[in-house]
Amino acid sequence: MQVTLTIPEALYRRAQQLALSRQRDVAEVITAVLDEGLPAADEDDNVDWAEPDEAVDREMAAYIALHPMLKEKYLGQYVAILGGQLVDHDDDLEALSRRIYAKYAGQFVWITAVREMPIDTFRNPSIHLLAETG
Repeated sequence: MQVTLTIPEALYRRAQQLALSRQRDVAEVITAVLDEGLPAADEDDNVDWAEPDEAVDREMAAYIALHPMLKEKYLGQYVAILGGQLVDHDDDLEALSRRIYAKYAGQFVWITAVREMPIDTFRNPSIHLLAETG
């Protein structure tokens, strides 16, 4: 499967440096780091990933409701939503994240880039198998 992921430029440069030092492709290094860092499905029995998170749902709904205003004022910037309100914004994702994590440690804060559409649509092609009859 191929996935497009947006990461901060500084993080990508670090991945490039690691790839260069290991004489490997950047995509391979990023994949290896994710594989090492993410728990295997059977290792994380305490978390039900299918169960919805109320804080995530609440802040996502607030972001969607605020999107027309956010788009008008902050298109292309990153915003932080907490308690249904815009709490901060910045052109720099890393700077915004540092402020938010320092100020709201332990709380879920919705941080996202303001784009034309509030939520990106992802398409996952599926394979359809047809049984032959006859």
